Amino acid sequence: MRIGRFCIDWKVVAGLAAVAVGILLVQPRLFISALVLLVAACPLSMVLMMWGMRSMGQSAPPATTPPLMADRQLNPHEQIARLRSQLTELQSAQAGITDQIRSLEAALDVPGPNAGELAPQRPS
Repeated sequence: MRIGRFCIDWKVVAGLAAVAVGILLVQPRLFISALVLLVAACPLSMVLMMWGMRSMGQSAPPATTPPLMADRQLNPHEQIARLRSQLTELQSAQAGITDQIRSLEAALDVPGPNAGELAPQRPS
C-alpha cells in the first residue's frame, strides 16, 4: 500500500486501526490520547531502533593482537624464530586450504583462478 511517497504495510495499518477501535469501544475518553500515541508509534519505534543500534557502526577492534608479555622478554633472535615458525604454520594452512579449493573445484568442474593466484605468497 502506498500513501503519498511512503510505502506502508497494510498489516501494520490494520493492527493500529484495530487497537484504535478497541480503545474507542473500551475507553472512549482515552481515544484522543491513544490516537496520538498510535500515530507516533512509527517515529517512536524508529527512534528506539536507532538508539538500540547506535554501537553497531563503530569500527571493529584491530585484528592484530599486541605481543604477549612472554614475547617481550625474548631477545630479538628468539622473537624472529617464533615469528618465522608462525609464518610457516600459516603458509602450510594456506596450502591446505588451496588444496581443498582445487579439489572442490575439480569435483564441480568449475574453472577457477590459476594456481599462481592460490599459491602461498612468499614474504619479500
